[in-house]
Amino acid sequence: MADRRRRIYTTLLDDPTRTWTVRELAATVNSVSEGTVRDTFNVLLANGHLRQVPRQRSLTATLTDSGQQALTRLLRSVT
Repeated sequence: MADRRRRIYTTLLDDPTRTWTVRELAATVNSVSEGTVRDTFNVLLANGHLRQVPRQRSLTATLTDSGQQALTRLLRSVT
């Protein structure tokens, strides 16, 4: 797993109920571009690990329960 993606996953798991925009997450995770965060968001959304928050102008999402479990398992398996 790429280091950038791992840092995104770890940040999402640090506060699993938080709602994130792409810009907020990119600003929080050092040395990760908005494009990388957006691509990761899209993969997680497609897999049901993130839920998009409706009626938001920018891409805004939060972890689902299954997403939290999946990312936790994934990070444990690579350490």
